[in-house]
Amino acid sequence: MHRYFIFICFLLLPVACYKAPQAEEVLILLDTFCVPSKSADPPEELVSDVNLFIFNGEGILQEQLYVKDGGSGVKATLFREEPYTIYACANLGYRMQPGTIDQVEGTRFYLTYPDEFSHGIPMTGVARDITIGDDKEVRLELRRCMAKVEIRLDRSGLYSGIDLEVKRIQIGACPRSAALFTESRARNTDDLFTAGYFKDGRALNTGAGDGLSQAEVLYLLENCQGNLLEDVTSPEDKVFPALDKTGELCSWVEIQATYYSKRYYTRPGEYLIYRFYLGEDLCNFDVRRNFSYSFTVRPEGNGLNESSWRVDRSAIEAIQ
Repeated sequence: MHRYFIFICFLLLPVACYKAPQAEEVLILLDTFCVPSKSADPPEELVSDVNLFIFNGEGILQEQLYVKDGGSGVKATLFREEPYTIYACANLGYRMQPGTIDQVEGTRFYLTYPDEFSHGIPMTGVARDITIGDDKEVRLELRRCMAKVEIRLDRSGLYSGIDLEVKRIQIGACPRSAALFTESRARNTDDLFTAGYFKDGRALNTGAGDGLSQAEVLYLLENCQGNLLEDVTSPEDKVFPALDKTGELCSWVEIQATYYSKRYYTRPGEYLIYRFYLGEDLCNFDVRRNFSYSFTVRPEGNGLNESSWRVDRSAIEAIQ
């Protein structure tokens, strides 16, 4: 009888130890200092509520957070070495519900009133393909969805003895809504507030030296209408022909003032009006988010000579 012995040899091979990814608490810091100048009306740095959407490297929503106060940062639980894309929307006043990147990027924010700042200025930010480092912090820069417009009045070119007192300022063609993460503009007149945004304009009656007033500050949602005029060389030429409807969607500023001189005055309850379109230059009508625009209105002589869309003298009466 033959006996067969079967020897089973066990080879001892080095085995690599697998370490599962560890979830860690991360602090997402919201940086609101992208606009250097500040205003108390509204407080530009205020963050009253934040929506956060965190997508992993596969584009899947990993975490959705809504916090009432994100000023000191928002905590989230994430994995190291995993790439993330984080979207933030601040001061919207409500919890957002989108579940995909396309839905987040396609969201529009709507204002009930053109000067609705009770929650602060709406802001957004995105950090793409970031990974968690040893400091366990992610810094997210927020950009305001509104433009800041500073208006000043220069009376140094007026004849002596002229009393020009600003009663209010209006921004017209204010958009009702804005795309949060893409360039935004009013597409038709239904996208605009009918009355626009009014402010008392008292700062324009307070001198800052050499005939120049202090600045009045206003805000409006982004409205990028592009380059619509050609060969414009002076502010007086930045107007559209009377029958041209192109300007209906372009944002503008109107200063309403009482006027008195030796020869003319404004009738009671009516105003001399100075108007001008906003934009990045004389041919352009873009009002971009997170930008600060500064304009100075300088009437000259008796303040009534210009004859264009920019000046409305219909309230002026000659002294008898």
